[in-house]
Amino acid sequence: MTIRAWVEFKEGKNKAEVLRQLQDLGYELTQRTFYRHCQQGKCRLNQDGVYSRRLVKQYIEAEGIGRIGEPEEEEGPNIALSIEKLQLENEKLKINNQHAALKFNKDQGLLLERDALYLEMASRTVALDNGFRQKIEMEAPALIVAVKGELARQAEFTDLLLQVWDELLNSFSTADEFEVLFEDDEVIK
Repeated sequence: MTIRAWVEFKEGKNKAEVLRQLQDLGYELTQRTFYRHCQQGKCRLNQDGVYSRRLVKQYIEAEGIGRIGEPEEEEGPNIALSIEKLQLENEKLKINNQHAALKFNKDQGLLLERDALYLEMASRTVALDNGFRQKIEMEAPALIVAVKGELARQAEFTDLLLQVWDELLNSFSTADEFEVLFEDDEVIK
């Protein structure tokens, strides 16, 4: 007795149709058993909501469901199409897994959105620049007095300036939050 080959299996959403095709393929499977296995998740829908050939074959093999008869000889072009389809399904699953991994990492706080990062960097740069300018203006009199206007004391001046910079960086680094207001120079008429 010859029976249908797996290449003739048509993917679908209907359990009854999948069962009929399995029986046409020669598998000894009752409706009650098949529906119970589906309910238990042994035979399940793929991400697209259909019973795929690959998942149904895995189910049959995992459950050790017997087959009667010998399948018809599969033709070469159909095998090539099946292999190509499997490769495409595998690629699709791989991409879905990559997207899921990225989403998981983002949800865990391991990844930052590019726009948010650039905005954060711009904010911190503006805050640092303004802080430096204000600090220099505030410390300018002390710096001038410290070096007494003499060029020979340039090393002391540089040390004092770097000390002011270090203080600013320390306060900047320890601040959890700061506020930066961006203003547009254009006047709306």
